[in-house]
Amino acid sequence: LMFGTGKKGGETTARVITAIYNQMCNSYGKAYLYPIVEALGARLAKSPPNTPPPLQFDENDAAHDMGVPAQFWVSLEYIHSAAKQFDRELWAENRAGSARVWETLIGTGSSASMSTAKVSRLKFFAELETRGEDAIVAALDTLTNHIRWILVTGGESVSAIGGARFFSNSGSGGPYAIPIGHSLEQPNSPAVKLLTFCLRAQFVNVHAALTQQSLSAFWTALSKRLYDVFVPRLLQHYSVTTVGAVILSRDVESLRSVAMLSGANNHTHWDNLRELVTLYMTPPIALKSMLVGPDGDPNSAKGLFRRVGRYSSLVFMSRRADYRVKTAQGPRKSPWVVELLDDLGVQDPADGAIKMGFFAAEQKT
Repeated sequence: LMFGTGKKGGETTARVITAIYNQMCNSYGKAYLYPIVEALGARLAKSPPNTPPPLQFDENDAAHDMGVPAQFWVSLEYIHSAAKQFDRELWAENRAGSARVWETLIGTGSSASMSTAKVSRLKFFAELETRGEDAIVAALDTLTNHIRWILVTGGESVSAIGGARFFSNSGSGGPYAIPIGHSLEQPNSPAVKLLTFCLRAQFVNVHAALTQQSLSAFWTALSKRLYDVFVPRLLQHYSVTTVGAVILSRDVESLRSVAMLSGANNHTHWDNLRELVTLYMTPPIALKSMLVGPDGDPNSAKGLFRRVGRYSSLVFMSRRADYRVKTAQGPRKSPWVVELLDDLGVQDPADGAIKMGFFAAEQKT
């Protein structure tokens, strides 16, 4: 306004206002908001402690933050609010009588200056969004590392504090190699119980900071990360008894439940896992019917071969504790395994290297 309202004055006003607005976007972004967001991601405790987590906990106490404290999400929400407030007060699009940038440039009639100012505005938000996404990915990586810390280090370590150790013997077989006669009083393995408790607490913080769309995307990504920690460990290092299968089934249900907290529907990987776990609860005589259906047809839609896949079904079945027996010559396949594979006319994928990439969550969605 101070430069006049005529055509020449209007153009001058537009150029000055645009230059000031661009300078303010750069200053508020580069000197203030951007460094704060970058610092948030950099300060996360990406590496978990070297000692196993305490598996005994009181649900009335605060959950472990898994390296991502509540203040991280609160800070992100504050920064997002600050950016929106900056835009409302300075740009103020469609706010009649505001005398802010948008209305002033409209009044000058300078389309060139308006276009330049819009570019500055979009660049400000784009760069802030990029840095915010980087910080959120850093949080995702941190949570993934702590998931592994709780499930693997905590669930398997002899020195883990608290919780019954489920190994059937001195450290072999994993947490689901539970011998017959073992008590099933605890609904979940201690590590999964702790992990789901921590993730539910984490979800509350994430939910308060992100939009529904961003929340669904983040939690779906975390769901897949969780699956990609749990399933390879199961297939490469654990064996499952019929008793342990009960705990495993409960654990899968608990993990699936926490993975679905955002309400997203992209959880085929967990649905398939629920079906595959039933292979450990079924007696050998009924496995053929489960794999190919009651008619014995490998192409039947009723069997796991068709619904989940032949390779997945056979690899999961190979983790049964009774799949192999000890002999004087070393471990050998149980007679029922040899008979079943011959009857189905299939080779055992467990005889070679397992293609672990085939079991990634991305392959199941």
